[in-house]
Amino acid sequence: MIEVLHDFNQHKTLYVPTHFNHVNEITDLSKEAVMRIRNAGITVNNQAVFLKGVNDTVQDLEDLMNGLVRIGVNPYYLYQCMPVSRVRHHFQVPLKRGVDIVSEAKRRLDGYAKRFKFIMGHDIGKIEICGRKDDILVMNQIHARPEHPEEASRILMGNMTENAGWFEDLNLM
Repeated sequence: MIEVLHDFNQHKTLYVPTHFNHVNEITDLSKEAVMRIRNAGITVNNQAVFLKGVNDTVQDLEDLMNGLVRIGVNPYYLYQCMPVSRVRHHFQVPLKRGVDIVSEAKRRLDGYAKRFKFIMGHDIGKIEICGRKDDILVMNQIHARPEHPEEASRILMGNMTENAGWFEDLNLM
């Protein structure tokens, strides 16, 4: 399989996404798998989900992102946990708390480890969570639905409550 991917990568660049959510998932076996993919010349990016009780501390994120860089994986996206039935109240970190954790983790990280985007994968497109000023969440819609291309790259702001966890929980400005 690695040989096939290597050969294909010579004609069209491949990017392989991984889904490490916690540094403990970076095992000897996963390191070896990543190294084999990277040795084939393929870029490896990570998409993690921000999960209460799993990776919702500054130290958890710092360890995860530094661990990824150490094994040659680019921290790419940190997804806000979607409000799925029976998951939201179990695993979703409130946005206000989440922004503060992500901001502090990025302050503590070096270079490549801090390049990840904090994202909501929403029906209107991908929304980057940029930060907050008091109770105002600042976002950038980085992708839009094909039928609404004008919505891409627009800045959005919304008022947050303490428990707001998703786009619909915000009062947009």
